[in-house]
Amino acid sequence: MLFALSRVHLYTPVVLPAEPEPAPVEQDGFTGRVVMPSLDDIYVLENTAGRDLVQFARFLKGRAAGLHFASAAYFKANQKNLKKDSPHAIMGIKLTLDSLGTFMPEILFTNVHDDNFKGLVLSQIQTYWRYPRSESGRFVVWLPIAWKTEY
Repeated sequence: MLFALSRVHLYTPVVLPAEPEPAPVEQDGFTGRVVMPSLDDIYVLENTAGRDLVQFARFLKGRAAGLHFASAAYFKANQKNLKKDSPHAIMGIKLTLDSLGTFMPEILFTNVHDDNFKGLVLSQIQTYWRYPRSESGRFVVWLPIAWKTEY
């Protein structure tokens, strides 16, 4: 038995050479922030549904990430022209909310001339924004949304 134990080879782990750290990845796209309107910035055009504005303003704050994602391609293409001081993109959007809780957005004004970016913002709102349904009536608001280049 001692002879068999003396013939057993001890395991020596294989040590691989250390790999160099990867180079930092340059960020592509929009690294700023989307400024959603506060309660004071929302202009109510019609509220026959009796919607609560404080709750609606809170709802808007939670939708900034989707608009941030929709703007990534536009800011990646225009990264060289960004100014650090001022908002790079501003949109005035009219939102019509029906009794079923679906939004019908319309851009009233913007300083962006890229139709693809405008279409992505509108489709993001139409597709993913849902609000609790009401008994009857409509809710129509105008709100300004800004994309700032500095976080």
